[in-house]
Amino acid sequence: MMYVWNGFTIVGKRADSTEALLVTIETAEEQLRNDPSPSEFHPDDSCLVQMLKGLCLKHLGRLLQAELCFTQVLSSESRIRYDHYLIPFTLYELGLLHKQQGDFAKATTYIENAKTNYKDYSMESRLHFRIHAALSSLKGSPVGTP
Repeated sequence: MMYVWNGFTIVGKRADSTEALLVTIETAEEQLRNDPSPSEFHPDDSCLVQMLKGLCLKHLGRLLQAELCFTQVLSSESRIRYDHYLIPFTLYELGLLHKQQGDFAKATTYIENAKTNYKDYSMESRLHFRIHAALSSLKGSPVGTP
């Protein structure tokens, strides 16, 4: 819920708070990994934890690790049963990560993918507002930048 209401924008400005949140998320990750009898929600929960971990890492400047977390969510798309919003939100965040790295073409591709290829998921309108703002800011960026 914190993510949906832009909480990472606030928490991400303080490395100590972000590190503390990352520790909590990694504890949840470990619990999910060691769960002896995973429920039907396990893949969804694992993907949510990876997305949140990626956000923390991104705000801490550990961009390669963040990208790996986001990629792990995307590679688990077929296993997600209920939380279908995770894929478009992760695509959006991966796009922002590439924008931060200066790869505006790749950023646009990921964000456009989230916009056009996913429909009827929870919190779709919230993401579309973010997508619109991100794409507007990318329009002024040089597309050919690596």
